[in-house]
Amino acid sequence: MDPLPIEPNVVIDGYDLTAEKARYRFPDVTIGSRTLNRGTAKAEVTGAEDDGHAGARAEHASQMFVTTHDAGSPVIELGHPVAGPYVSSSAGVYLDLMLGCAQKIVDENHPFFRDAVRHLFQQGMLLRREINTDDYITAEAAEGVHGPQELAALLNRAARARFVSVKGWRSFFCNSGTEAVEAAIKLCCLVRWRRLLQRVGAPTIEKVMADLGIERVAFDREPDGEEVWADYPMFLVATDGAFHGRTLGSLGLTRSKRAHQIGYPKSRWVRHVAYNGGPDALEAILDSRPLAEILEADGGVAKVIADGKIPTDLCAGFVAEGFQGEGGYVPGERAFFEGVAATCRREGILFVADEVQSMGRTGKLFSIEHLNVAPDVIAMAKASFLGICLARADFEAYLHAGWHSNTWGGGKIFDVNMAYATFDALLNYEDAIFDGNGYLENIAIKGEYLRRLLEKVRERHPDTLKDVRGRGGMIAISVKRRDEVLETAWRHGLKMLGCGPDDEVGSIRLLLMADTLTKEVEEIAVKIDEVLTVVEAG
Repeated sequence: MDPLPIEPNVVIDGYDLTAEKARYRFPDVTIGSRTLNRGTAKAEVTGAEDDGHAGARAEHASQMFVTTHDAGSPVIELGHPVAGPYVSSSAGVYLDLMLGCAQKIVDENHPFFRDAVRHLFQQGMLLRREINTDDYITAEAAEGVHGPQELAALLNRAARARFVSVKGWRSFFCNSGTEAVEAAIKLCCLVRWRRLLQRVGAPTIEKVMADLGIERVAFDREPDGEEVWADYPMFLVATDGAFHGRTLGSLGLTRSKRAHQIGYPKSRWVRHVAYNGGPDALEAILDSRPLAEILEADGGVAKVIADGKIPTDLCAGFVAEGFQGEGGYVPGERAFFEGVAATCRREGILFVADEVQSMGRTGKLFSIEHLNVAPDVIAMAKASFLGICLARADFEAYLHAGWHSNTWGGGKIFDVNMAYATFDALLNYEDAIFDGNGYLENIAIKGEYLRRLLEKVRERHPDTLKDVRGRGGMIAISVKRRDEVLETAWRHGLKMLGCGPDDEVGSIRLLLMADTLTKEVEEIAVKIDEVLTVVEAG
């Protein structure tokens, strides 16, 4: 089969992609005797894996617990140059579409990153770790270094500019995506609980607890302190196919793979609805009668729950990904999200947008922006370097000291400054290569270009490539013989990762960096075409 044809002149949304190539001016990245230049790099595997790669896999298996690797997972060799999505190794150069499972969003050689590291090194703070939940940290006396509240201010301004219905935002920094979701869960439950207590009063709460067999717990009480219950019937609703993390709280919301479920206890206060189901999907599982009326009815609150419904007053939050990741790279549909968000607003349920994988990837800072809804809470991680729980500032009134805390959240000075550099680049950097387009505009254009090219690949391989979908730089292809496609791609210089169920047709995710180049998009499409040709030839 002839190579995939590339048109000589391509313009999308007024941007000339072909003309961009004349503006490539990249410095060499040199480590030892090895050099890589992003402007000229090509994915090319020149040799087979050697015994060292097999040894690295064996050493990992002998020293560390099993995680998500399979036998053919790639070996990443440190000490080799990296430039943009290109990763060099002893076997050749790979074009990385895994990007650390969405951790990498801007070239690590970006001047904002290099400046941040230089400032930290010059002032002896490269390895500083503080306890941001117990100490107030300021970087006022440290030239070019940013403290956690400066990062929070940058994020809070960005969120307020995008969701104008929310008057202000505040941030909580933590260590991972799953902890960002855990913080969001706790915040939802605490805010909803205290609002409920204020509205219905302690006597009604006592009746609910008696109805559900929940007892008080003996704790020493401060003079004005609240009593403590053995459990709190605060319901959370998530979606089928969701992935929100692997700690037990967020795992209760996760519903994407059986490996996440085996052997782990689940909260009885979690329900799921179909992703992209009907606009009334959340409303359909709620019993909107006031608690007092439910308590007076036959069977009370316990019967409502046993019948599969949730008393609306006890529903704390709805949690969803605007672009579903591990569940199969499924873009959210506006009608579904608008309907659920309307129910949340009407009933006082907090709406949580999980942006752990999608932040900065879809052509907007948050994928939820595409869906015409304003969340109450946003969880981020991966490309943001920190776990971040961003929420409406007015929720502060319901949070007590110690509601959530951690050891390193916001106290790893390196991570705070890398996070600041990332968001500053996404929001403000003007790269001459893209002729006035920012990185968010760039990833939207490059994602559209890649989808167009992949549709041409699908026309050439209709029996193997069954679907192309995505939003911005989060793109999925659905293929037959997925494992064979992934292995063949690795041997041809493409690093890719599957997602969703492994059925007869399985999905593969293709992640783009925000500063993706035209030449990289074209190389991805050409390489996938080559890989499918090899797979079909057996």
